[in-house]
Amino acid sequence: MELAAGQGHDTEIAVLLPGIRTGPDPSEPWSSDVVDTVPVHARFLELQGRIDEAIHLLVRHVCVDGVVYADHAEQLARLLGRHGREAELRAFPADGCEEYALAALARLLEEQDRIPEAVALLGKSAGAGNPHAAFGLAELLARQGRHCEAVEVLRTAAETAGGDRDWLIHLLCRILADAGQTDDALTWIDDHFARHGGDHREQAFMRAEVLKLSGRAADAEADPAEFAGSDEELLRCGTVDSAIALAERLVRRGQPQKAVAHLRDRLDEARAVRG
Repeated sequence: MELAAGQGHDTEIAVLLPGIRTGPDPSEPWSSDVVDTVPVHARFLELQGRIDEAIHLLVRHVCVDGVVYADHAEQLARLLGRHGREAELRAFPADGCEEYALAALARLLEEQDRIPEAVALLGKSAGAGNPHAAFGLAELLARQGRHCEAVEVLRTAAETAGGDRDWLIHLLCRILADAGQTDDALTWIDDHFARHGGDHREQAFMRAEVLKLSGRAADAEADPAEFAGSDEELLRCGTVDSAIALAERLVRRGQPQKAVAHLRDRLDEARAVRG
C-alpha cells in the first residue's frame, strides 16, 4: 500500500484490504487483525488524499461498544496533526486518549514556529502531574536549546512520578550529556539512586549510557559501577537491562552469535508471558 501510493494501483489494493470489523466477535476467537484493519483502511484513504473520510473512519472507531482503541486514537491525532487540523485536535474526543491529541497539537504548533504556545500547552499538563507531557515538553525545550529548563522539567517529573520513572531519567541524562554536562548527569544518577534506591545494575547501565553518549566509551567499559556479578547472576536478575548488559558483555568477548541467541531467548520468554 505504501509502496504503490500514487502509482495507479488503488483498485488492486482496495481488493486486497480485509473488511472492517471492530471489537471481538463472540462467535469466533478474538484476533488483533480485527482491530488492525481500521488503521490500514484509514491510511489507505489518507494516501489517496481522502483526508476527511480517513478522519471520519477513525473518529467512529476510537471507542466502540465501550472499548477504547488507543491505536486508533493515536493514529487519528497524528493524522490531524499532519494535515494541520488544529481545531479538531483541540476538540479531540475525550476517552482517556487526550495525550495523543496533546502531543500532536504540540508538534503542529512547533512546526508552525509557535513555540511559546507549544510550551504553554505542554507545561500546563506537565504541571498537573502528567509525566508524558513533561517528557514531550523537555524534548521540545531541548530542541530549542533550552537545556536547563528541560532538565528542570524532568527533575521535577522524575521526583513526583509514581512507579517506573527510568524513561524520564534516561531522557534527562541524554539532555545533560548532549549539553556537555556529563559529570552532572553521573552525579544526578548516583544521587537519585542513593535517595530512592533501586537496582544497582540499572544505575550502572545509566552511567554507562551517559559515558557512551559523551564519547567516553572506554570510560564506560572501565566504570567500576558497571554491571557486577557473573553471567548467571545477570540471567537470574531477569530485567531487560540485565539482558542487554549480558548481551553486550558477550559481544565484547567476541561471542556475538551467543549474544543474539540470548536476546532471542529473552524475547521468547516475554512473548510466552504475554500469551
